Amino acid sequence: MGPSVCGFHSGGKAMTTGSRRALFAGAARIAAGAATATGLFTLAACGGDSGGGSGPIKLKQAVSLQYWSILGGADGTRMHDMTAQYTKEQPMVKIEDVQGVDNFLVKFVASVVAGSPPDIVWIRQTYIAGFVEKDALLPLLPKELDQVGLKAEEFDQVVWKASEYKGKRYTVPMDIHGYQFFYHEAMVRDGGLDPAKVPTTWAEWLDWATRLTKDDKRGATVPYSGAGINWFFHGFLKQAAKANVGGASTADFFTADGKKANFNNPAGVEALQIMADIFKRCNLPFPDGVASLDLFEQKKLGSMVNGPWNLNRLADPKGPAAAELRVAFSPQRDPKNPSWWAQSHQVALAKPTKVDEDKRTGSFDFIKWLNDHILDWSKAGQLPANKKVLASDAYQKSDLLVHKHLKVWEKNLATAAFMPLHPKHVEVENDLPPILEKAIRGQISVQAALAEGETLVNNILSK
Repeated sequence: MGPSVCGFHSGGKAMTTGSRRALFAGAARIAAGAATATGLFTLAACGGDSGGGSGPIKLKQAVSLQYWSILGGADGTRMHDMTAQYTKEQPMVKIEDVQGVDNFLVKFVASVVAGSPPDIVWIRQTYIAGFVEKDALLPLLPKELDQVGLKAEEFDQVVWKASEYKGKRYTVPMDIHGYQFFYHEAMVRDGGLDPAKVPTTWAEWLDWATRLTKDDKRGATVPYSGAGINWFFHGFLKQAAKANVGGASTADFFTADGKKANFNNPAGVEALQIMADIFKRCNLPFPDGVASLDLFEQKKLGSMVNGPWNLNRLADPKGPAAAELRVAFSPQRDPKNPSWWAQSHQVALAKPTKVDEDKRTGSFDFIKWLNDHILDWSKAGQLPANKKVLASDAYQKSDLLVHKHLKVWEKNLATAAFMPLHPKHVEVENDLPPILEKAIRGQISVQAALAEGETLVNNILSK
């Protein structure tokens, strides 16, 4: 298995490409027809009927809401507990929360097509464009966001701007997460290296990884299956682009107009090659049934570039690796032009057949509560997107190891490189990793994988 990633929390069941594309295509046609036929999506909350700019909207009567999320495992449990706390504090709102919805993407679009979507969804930032194009999300206007106390200036502006689609807002960012450098201080020291001299470049990390790989110990790991391949590759691709490797300064998954793949270039070659080099030098893959976090805790994995959700386990004071866990800024292609892969969980309102203003008001009340209590969510290893929470004494002076390690992400927010919003992102995230995986495992050349991946992505974008 590859590194633990904040992956598809959907019960672990794979979705075939054909079924996903077929459902999405059908959903788009049906939803578009429904919107044209009914014209029922004018938001009264944006006009005079619900108070306009006269003050905060207040609940007038009790409402029952349905809330779906992509969160599974410990994350889903924490979010369920937070939802239960909200309903205790706000007795006028009842919420049926379903955490870790199985096959979330398929079921959510199907629910919209059927006219029975949940009221609120917790999604990834990269899902925004696809859901908007399928007419599945309600737009959130600045006026109504201000009215309920969700002001743009209160959020980190990098993630706020990165989650706008075609100049409009459909979601409220809750957190920021991405890949930074985890290492096991005792293993590094025992391996004859100085833990104080953390690798700052890819070359230095590769040297570390090679020297720490002995017998059953591995100096490093990289994703070599699943969506984590795309995330890691995109992060290092953007680093190589910022370093202007081979003149490929605009390298990304897609060209600026979103019509073509833009990674089969020198930047893409270097990004994928470092993944293949780590895989080869560190005697990967792991044995069947063995996970990266298990090896890290056993002092058999020296380092990895991975996400803060792993702090939920590794920074647990009762855990076997907590005392030896260290986190530093991700190794860079060019430390003078830093960048790191970033992603965000966001909350949105699903588009119903007809807007119920009481439910809409209740939904905003819950979203505002989540935003105000996002410090609780940060304990799961997620950096709050709310600047007030980041600046609060409760966070800054927290003695939790999770919060202390999250400072690495906080300190480097300005250089976060979020994945591009594109309607076909989900298809690319599903289909590209198996091709890149072949190069990582040394089954085909890096150049061959990038060429094959480019053809695949261009075919997806042409449909």
